[in-house]
Parts: sequence; structure tokens; C-alpha cells
Amino acid sequence: MYISDLTLHGFKSFAKKDKLKFGEGITAIVGPNGCGKTNIVDAIRWVLGEQKTSVLRGTSMQDIIFNGTEKQKPLGVCEVSLTVHNNKGKLPVEYNDVEISRRVFRSGESEYYINRNKCRRKDVYDLFVDTGMGSDAYSVIELKMIEQILSDTADDRKRMFEEAAGINKYKGQRKDALRKFDQTRVDLDRVEDIILEVEAKVKSLDLQLKRYKRHEKLTDQLKDADMLLAYLTVKSAEEQAMPLRKKISDFKHLKESKATEESIFDKELDALESSYKIQQEEVESLRESLQTKDAEREEIANTILVAKEQARASEAAIQRLQVEKDSGQSRVQQMHAQISEYDEEKASIEPLVNEKLAHYKKEKDALETVDVEFQSARAELDRVLTKRWETERAAAEKQSLLDRTRQSIEEQEAEVEAMAAKQTSLDTMRSEDESAIANLEKEKTGTEGSIAALKAKLKEQQQESSALQEKRHTLTLEYHSTLAKAEGLESQLQFYKELVSRGEGYPEGTQHILEHAETFKGVLGTVADLINVDSDKKAVIESALGNLASCLVAKDRAAAVRILKKMKTEDLGETSIIPLKEISAHKTAQGTVPNSKSVIGKAVEFVSCRKTIQPLAEKLLGQILVVKDLELALKDKALAGWNLVDLSGSFSGRHFMISSRSKSNESSLLGRKNHIESLNKEIETLVSKGKDQRRTLTDLDESKSEADAKCEALTGEIQGMIDDLSGTETELIRCHFRQTQSMDSSGEIAAKITETKSSLSEMGKAVDKMVPEIKDLKTKLNNFDGQVSKVESSVSQAQAKRDGFHQKVQDMRIELLNLENSRDNLLFQKKTTTELIAELQDRGKAIDQEIAELNTSIVELEEKAQTGNAELQKSVGKIQKQRSVLELKREAADESYNQIESVRNKIRTEQQSREHILEELKKAEVDAAEFEQKIISQRERIKEKYQSDIPDRMESDEGIDDIRYKIERFQKSIENIGPINMAVKDEFDEEAKRLEMLTNQKADLIKAEENLRETIQKIDEVARKQFRETFDQIKENFEKLFTMFFEGGKGELSLTGDPDPLEAEISIHAQPPGKRNQSLRMLSAGEKALTAIALLFSIYQVKPSPYCILDEVDAPLDDVNIKKFTRVLEKFSDETQFIVVTHNKLTMESANYLYGVTMERKGVSKLVSVKFEA
Repeated sequence: MYISDLTLHGFKSFAKKDKLKFGEGITAIVGPNGCGKTNIVDAIRWVLGEQKTSVLRGTSMQDIIFNGTEKQKPLGVCEVSLTVHNNKGKLPVEYNDVEISRRVFRSGESEYYINRNKCRRKDVYDLFVDTGMGSDAYSVIELKMIEQILSDTADDRKRMFEEAAGINKYKGQRKDALRKFDQTRVDLDRVEDIILEVEAKVKSLDLQLKRYKRHEKLTDQLKDADMLLAYLTVKSAEEQAMPLRKKISDFKHLKESKATEESIFDKELDALESSYKIQQEEVESLRESLQTKDAEREEIANTILVAKEQARASEAAIQRLQVEKDSGQSRVQQMHAQISEYDEEKASIEPLVNEKLAHYKKEKDALETVDVEFQSARAELDRVLTKRWETERAAAEKQSLLDRTRQSIEEQEAEVEAMAAKQTSLDTMRSEDESAIANLEKEKTGTEGSIAALKAKLKEQQQESSALQEKRHTLTLEYHSTLAKAEGLESQLQFYKELVSRGEGYPEGTQHILEHAETFKGVLGTVADLINVDSDKKAVIESALGNLASCLVAKDRAAAVRILKKMKTEDLGETSIIPLKEISAHKTAQGTVPNSKSVIGKAVEFVSCRKTIQPLAEKLLGQILVVKDLELALKDKALAGWNLVDLSGSFSGRHFMISSRSKSNESSLLGRKNHIESLNKEIETLVSKGKDQRRTLTDLDESKSEADAKCEALTGEIQGMIDDLSGTETELIRCHFRQTQSMDSSGEIAAKITETKSSLSEMGKAVDKMVPEIKDLKTKLNNFDGQVSKVESSVSQAQAKRDGFHQKVQDMRIELLNLENSRDNLLFQKKTTTELIAELQDRGKAIDQEIAELNTSIVELEEKAQTGNAELQKSVGKIQKQRSVLELKREAADESYNQIESVRNKIRTEQQSREHILEELKKAEVDAAEFEQKIISQRERIKEKYQSDIPDRMESDEGIDDIRYKIERFQKSIENIGPINMAVKDEFDEEAKRLEMLTNQKADLIKAEENLRETIQKIDEVARKQFRETFDQIKENFEKLFTMFFEGGKGELSLTGDPDPLEAEISIHAQPPGKRNQSLRMLSAGEKALTAIALLFSIYQVKPSPYCILDEVDAPLDDVNIKKFTRVLEKFSDETQFIVVTHNKLTMESANYLYGVTMERKGVSKLVSVKFEA
């Protein structure tokens, strides 16, 4: 598998579309500095998905798009296509050729294609993962990367090993698994937090649910009581309404009897009212007729008055029209006189107009003749001027070309001088570089010797520092051991102090007395505190004493009784007290110790105490023997009757009781205070020892600091020298590089000088040819100037003559227009006057007609007024007759009205009696309605409140007041409960269900967390194994190749730091032949390059990369090392395609294919040759 084609368009300096065809083996790309060779390397990186702009030597992704030059516009898009020949089937696709394309726009949008199908960057990454061909693989090596690969903290080196081991996919899987694990952990924490919230909410809802149920129970009880109260209230109201209903029925019967008597009077009244109504209608009819006749009379009078007024108006109109007619006739006469005047004036103007018009036409014809002469002269002037301008333009162009040629000659001559000076400067620099190289080589040798001496001195100082460090480490361990012992004893001391202060192991009453000893006079302490026992005999004595060890000892019996009385009175608990005085006075016979092998001695012999306490000890322990073995001692008849205790604490005695004691020292009551004193002494000893050790440590720290300071000083001095050596080596590389560049530049300058001189010669010939041509053109131009002056004079004369004629014709035209305007004005005035006369005559005829019509109207109006007077007299007679009839009808109607009033009085008396009955009936009905309303109100209240009816039958022994009291009590209880969440049951069920779901979810997350942890462990195991196997192979290869490159020496790899291979750092140890094993930083630039290349090819041997790009990595190598380098390239080129960017001729000779890159135009790269096989 190898790169077969690379197409660039608009990428960095490749403005136009360029295509490179690669083959298997070695391809060299050559060209001067800055021509764009490395842009080809960047293009391969970029198309494979490189995202870091710093790697692509830019600040943003837009920097890779061709940005234009002075003569070429910038582009808006760039595209690179890379074709991979998949002849070995390494790529997981079925095609033999795979084309990867990437396109980016200046707007920032980016597109990827695989075989011209749009895809994602991840698809390109997945296609090449673990093939050694990705954007982050080890396939591109630059000169600056040599230092990075060999640096102490080289992440790039580790990445190369991981790529070769093929564990990148495992790293991706592990990263995804860790991300899921973290997310699961976050989800689990979140679910746990939610569970806590939901649990709290469920508990709260549970309490609310209990309150809800109590509220529900009280509400049901309240409902029952309320129903019973309503039932009793309704029943009471119905009982009170019964007598009222009977009373209402009686009143209604009486009301009906009264109504019969009233009906007789009503019939009589109805007859009278009917007659009265007829009479009223007749009177009203007569009144309306009389009003109609009065209206008719008024209308006739008004008609007469209107007719008289209209006759007077017509007479006035006749007079006004007669005046208007006389005025119109007078104006017609005046207008006829004006028309005569207009005709006379028009007759005088007409001959003048005709005369002026004939003169104007004659002058206008003469003007046209003069204008033709002027236009002819003007055309001749334009022709001459055009020829002059053409000649002048040709002369200017020739002169401009001459000036530019002369300027170019001057510039190229200056350029030749500058190039000659530069060539001289380059020769001087080359000489200086040769001298500098010799000095630098000498300086390098001296620095290396100084570094070796300082390193030996540093090693001695480090050994001294290590010895001090070892001694300090040992003493530190001893010091911490001392502190630990002291802390342990301090803990024991605190423990025993707490036991003593709390009275642990004593009865409650005894503890109280010990805590408040100042209030209990006469108490000496407990038996356990007053007797001292060796630690090895503590179990023996404690078993022998039994519960007596916890007894208090008082001075005498009186003190003991007083204490016990106080304890009982204040109920302070139980205690036991031994009176010392009485014990001391009571002498007990001490038996002789039996002669037996089992007996060690009396128990009292194993204790010590103050002299005053000795009788107490004799009393308690005098009859107890300490034996070796209790089981054997019990079989010894000589010991019969004695109390026995063996060394393990087993006891026999006191009512034939045999017991065994625990060996715990902590619960022992004996010797607590003595043990506390012993611990205090031991702690003081350890503290003193620790202080001595701390002082010794401080002294050692000072010595160690001095030794470390010396080491640091030496290390700094060595590092400074190493830095100086590195600077010297860098300067050596620069000097060699400058030498090469100087030689190349010197050759280029010489070629350019020759080319420029040739160009100067050709331009000189062109100047000699242009000078006479310009002279001829200037002569022609002078001749044209004379012709122009002559023609311009003719044009001026013709123009003056034409302007004179034109002014004269214009004046005549104005006079003619004035005369024509005066004539037209007279004609218009005559026409207007004639039309006005006709209008006035027509108006006179109309006035005569209107006067005749008005006279006729006056006659008709006078006749109408006379007829109206006759009708008015007749109407007045009829009105007077009708008024007499109306008065008679009114008197008859008044009589009928008086009869009606009499009957009404009788009816009114009957109504008063009936109203009294109605009032009583109404009162009874109101009272009954109140009870009915009360019943309805109770029913509606119950219906509205409980959505049910009041039962027909209910039983209760309680009265209404008792029930009301119960209701008030229930309501108060409900109010005390407070606000109730009526939806609490549903909420509780919902939250409980949610809690169950969250609990299940938590279990699922815990299970998922375990699964992810197992997955990560499996991934780590596989990746670790794969990495380790690959590392071992690379290590072996590196050792062989290092020896091959350096023809001896030793190189090796190792994992340092973290014990986990995946997290460990990869260290490189290089020892060129004849040198000691030294730091990579102390290698020369050439040695570093060979070491890095050896490491690279060691990786290739494990997992050959399809291609490798080497960007000027051979720059630091001399000719001998170049041959080694090319020999290895040729060896590996069978498996790997090499694309080498180089300036070295030996490297070029080893290439199978060669491409050259140049920059003919500034800022635009170009392939100057096609591919050819070397």
C-alpha cells in the first residue's frame, strides 16, 4: 500500500491545480528554501485529517487557502486529494485505489470525501486507524522532531510506540468506557440524591395521608351528625306548620262567601259604567268633529293669505325683469360700436404684417447660405486636428516606451551591481563560516572535556548525598518508631485515666462516691486502689479478691453507716463499704501454710500496701493459698479447708464455688493507678529519646542540604555547559547550512547577472531604434500646427458672418410675431363681443315670456282668494251649531257618573271587610311559608353539602342542642387538623411507585458500573500485553539498528517511572562507539538524527508504515552518515514508500523519483519538472 497521487488546488502557495504522481520506493522533493516543498508535506497531513493549525504552520484554518499575490487574487476555497493504492489490502475496503479528499472554504466550512462520497472526519480516521497512516501517526518526521522524539518528556515518542502496537483503538475504547463510567457514576449520584429526596417526600406524604384519613373519619362523623340535625329540624318545622295550614283553609272558605255578595254590586256597577262609557264616547266624537271643522276653517284662512302674498311677489318680479331688459338693450348698442372700432384697427395692421413676413423670408434664405459655408470650414478644422492628435499620441507612446526602457536599463544595471556586491559578500561570509566552524569544533571539544570532569565530581558528591540520605532514612524510621510507641502509650494512659475517672467496673453508687469524694468524708478509697500487685500476679489476686476488690474502705463503722444512709436517702445507687478500724481490731488466726509441692505461698504475700492497710490485706487474703495448678491442688488432702487460687486465676473456695477469671488487663481493677504512673515514666523516656533523634535528624538535614546544594550547583554548571554545547552544535549546523546556501546562492547570482546583461544589450538596441522615430513624429506635429492655425482663421471669419445674419433674422422674427399677436387679439375681442350681444338678445326674449306668465298667475291667485272667503263663512256657521249639541251630551254623562260613584261606595265597604280576612289569611300563609322555607333550606343545604337527601326516618336519643354541640366539636377537631392535601393518596401512591422505580434504576446503574469496571480492566489487560510485546520487539530492533548506523556502540530502550507499561515513560540510552553512556542531550546533532532514525526504523520493522515522509532530517548529517542513512532507506523501501524533502545531493542520488519545486512568481509555487526515474 502506498500513495500513488496527490492533487493540490489553492493549498497555501499552490494557487493552480498541480498533481504529483508517486511510485513505490524513494521519492525526493527538492528546491530552494521558501519555494513550497514543505507545503506538500502539510497537504498530505491536512487531507488525512490534521486539525492543529500549529502543525500546519498557521494560526487559523483559513491560512492554508491561497491568499493571493500582487498580481493574483486570493482564492475562496482550497482542495487536496490523496489517492492510496491498496494493493496489499490493508485498508478495510474492496477498492484497489482509495481517494481521500478534503476541501475548506474561507468561511470556515470543511468537507471530507472518500472516493468522492461525502463523509465525516471520523470516517477517514477509522479508515486509517492502526495502519500507521493517520494524521497523528509516525509517518511524518521533520528535523525539529528529532529533538522532540529524543527529549526527556517526549509524548510523540510514546505515541509512535502506541501506534505501532495498534492500541489506539483500545485507548479509544477505554476512553469511551471511562466516559461512560464517569457518566454512570454521575447518574448514580444523581439517582441517590433523588432517592433521598423522594424518600423524604414519601415520609412526608405518609404523615399527610394519616392526617387525611383522620380528617376523612371526622368528616364522615360530622356528616352523620349534620344529617341528624337537619332531620330533627325538618321534623320540628313540619309539626309547627300543620295548624297553620288548617287556619289558611278556613280563611279561604270565608273569603269565597264574601266574594258572592260583592258580585251583585259589581254587576250593577258594570251596567252603569257601560252606559257612562257610551255617553263619553259620543261626547268625545263630537269634540273631535268640532276640532276637525276648526282646522278646516284655519286652513281656508291660510290659503287666502298665501294667495294674496304670491300675487304681490309676482308684481315685484315683473318690475325687476323690466329693468333688466332695458339694461341689456343699452349694452347691445355699446357693443356694436366696439365691433366697428375693432374692424378699423385690424384693417390698419394687416398690410404691416404682410410686409414684415416677406422681408423675414428673404433674410432667412441668406442665413442658410452663410451657415453652409461655416460648417464646411469647421469640418476641415476637425480633420486637421484629428491627424495632429493621432501624431501627438503616437509620439507620446514612443516617448513613454523609451523612458520605461531607459528606466529598466538603469534598474537592471543597479541590480547587476547589487548582485555583484552580494556575491562578494557571500564569498566573505563563506570564508568567515569556515573560520567559525573551526573555532566551534575546537570550542565543542573543550566543552565536552569540561562536562566529563564535572560529571565525575558530581558523581562523588551524589554518592556522599546518597549516604547521608540513607543514614537519614534509617534514623527517620527509628524516630517515627519512637513517636509511634509514645503515641501508643499515650493512648493507653488516656484509656486508664478515663477508667479511673469514670470508675469503670465499680457499682453505680461506688462510682458516684469516687467522683464526689469531697462530699463523703471518711472514704479512703477502694480495695483495688489501696493494694499494689505486680502485673504478673494481678490475675491471681483479682481472682482471690473477687467482688471485694470493688468495695470501698472507710475509716470506721460510723463513717460507713453515715455514707450508706446518705446514699439511701438520695437514692444514689448501691455500694459496699469495709470499715478499716473494725477490721484492724478484729484479729484473725493465721493458719500454718501446709507442706505441699503445689503451694507457692499465701496470697497476702504477693501484695504490698501502706502499714495501716495491712490488716485489711491480711483479712481479705490471709486464708487464700496460691498454688501452681488448681486441679492438682484440689486432689491434695493437705490443702483441704483452704481457699485456693492458681497462677491462671482459677479459684476454689467460698461455699465450694470454683471459678475462672478473664485475663483481660483492661477490665482489671487492681493496680490501675500504679499502671498510670508506670506509663507516665515510660512516655517521658520515649519523648526524651525522640527529641535527641529529632536533633540528630536536623543536623543530618543540614548536611544533606549542603550536599544537595553542591550537587545542584554542579548539575546547573553541567547543564549550562550542555546548553552551551548544544548552542555550539546548533551554530555548527547553521554554519554548514549557510555554507551550502551561500554556494547555491552564488551560482544563482552569477547566472542571473549573465541573463540581466543579455537583457540590457537588447534594450539598448531598442532605445537606439526609438530615438529617430520620435524625432520624425515631432516634425510632423510641427507641420500640423501651421495647418491648424490657418484653418482656425477661416472658421472664425465664417462664424462671425453667420452670427451677424442670425441676429438680424432673429430681430425681424420678433417684430413679425408682435404684429401677428396684435391682429389675433383684435379678432378674439370682436368674436367675444358678438357672442355677448347674442346672449343679451336671447335674455330679453326670455324676460318677455316670464312677465306674461307672472301676469296670468296674478289673475288666478285673486280668483282663489275670493272663493276661499265664501267657504270660510259657511264653515263658521256649522261650528257654532255643533258646539250646542256637545254641551247637552256632557250634562247627560255627568249624571251617569254620579250614579256610578254611589255604587262604588257600597262596594268599597264590602272590600274593607274582605281585606281584613285577607290580612289574616296572608299572615297565616307567611308563617306557614317560613316553616316551609326552613324545611326547603335544610334539604337544599344537605343536598348541596353532601349531594344526598335527608332520610325519611332517623332515630336519636339526643336533643338538637346536643347534636349542635357534637357538630361544633367535630368542626373544631377538623380545624385543628389544619389544611389537608385532598390529593395526598394519589400523590403517595405515585411517589411510592417512583421510589420503587428509582431503587430499581439505582440497582441497574450499580450493575452497569461493575460491568464497565470489568470492561476497562479487560481493555487494559489486552492493551498492556500488546504494548509490552511490541515494545520488546522494538527494543531488540533498536539495539541492532543502532549498531548498524553507528558501526558499533550500544543503544537500548527501557520503561521507567510507572510500573504500568501503558503509563510508563520510554527512555532511550545511546552510547556511540568510543564514548561513555551519556544523556541524549549531550549527543551531537548528527548523532541525535541517526538515533532518531534508528528508532523510527525499529518501529517500522515491527509494523511497517505504508509511507514515510522525511522533511530535511538529513540536514545535520555529513556525507559518511548520509551514505549510512540512504543505505537503510534503500533496505526498507521494499516495504515502505519514502517521500524525502532534501537539499543533499547524495540523498537525491538514492531516489527512484525526483520532483523539483520552484517559485517563478513571488508567492506561487510550481512543479518545474515532471516525474522521472533517476
